[in-house]
Amino acid sequence: MKQYETVLSVNGQQAEPQSFIQSFKNAVSGLGVATSVLAAGAVAILLSNAELRSQVFFSAPVQAVFATEIDLLSTGLATSNSVEPSGNTGSKNLIPVKFNSIDVSKPLTAGQRQIASYLAKRYSVSPEAVESIVRLAYKVGKEEKVDPTLILAIVGVESSYNPFAASPVGARGLMQIMPKIHKDKFEALSPGDWSPLNPEMNMRVGAKIIREYTRRTGSVNAALRWYVGAAVHGNDGGYPDKVLGLKSRIDSAYQQGHLVASRPKAEKVTAVTVVTPDSEG
Repeated sequence: MKQYETVLSVNGQQAEPQSFIQSFKNAVSGLGVATSVLAAGAVAILLSNAELRSQVFFSAPVQAVFATEIDLLSTGLATSNSVEPSGNTGSKNLIPVKFNSIDVSKPLTAGQRQIASYLAKRYSVSPEAVESIVRLAYKVGKEEKVDPTLILAIVGVESSYNPFAASPVGARGLMQIMPKIHKDKFEALSPGDWSPLNPEMNMRVGAKIIREYTRRTGSVNAALRWYVGAAVHGNDGGYPDKVLGLKSRIDSAYQQGHLVASRPKAEKVTAVTVVTPDSEG
């Protein structure tokens, strides 16, 4: 059987014969390199542009994927094959069901609703998601004896209200807790079944940390320096000012909502004219 080869002609000169299959392989290889370069460029652009990165993350398709995963995890349908966060050796699910139920029977106050509205707009997160986090912050803050608006401010600076946030050094979740360092606190909450990505677990441990640091240092400002890893003499990068500045704006939102709700409603005055027919004498 004869073998047919592809003969290329370059500038009128006959090139070395090359099989069609080899030509196809070379073309595919070239496309692969080009795709890799384009992908690397796209990643570089996302890493260097925080605003674009935020738009991509909070886009409808991406949020839909997250919403589906959260529904599965919160109902305990996640399988044991779920990727476990670093430092967790006992949890089968990414987010244990034990700390997923939040009582929504009690409505948010007017001030809390205003906080949720402000944060939802600031971080481009759905109001429903932020309301859950606000509700959780007030619950945890009361039980752990930490100002809930301080908790919400730390969440904003640390994770921008992304419960799945992760840092290159291993911090996880809403308040960016280091599970390897604070494993004992997670274990105390739920021995053998915990995750730093669980919103309530993460927030409780974060509240315990900030309360402990405040007790040690004697001030919230110093505690925030410890929280960010600057301790007493390290460079905190202005972290305390960022957190306390955001807390002030959250407090203002609360006051605004409270004042609007407490304003007396204008009484409606209806003028009624009674017409009495003249009596005939």
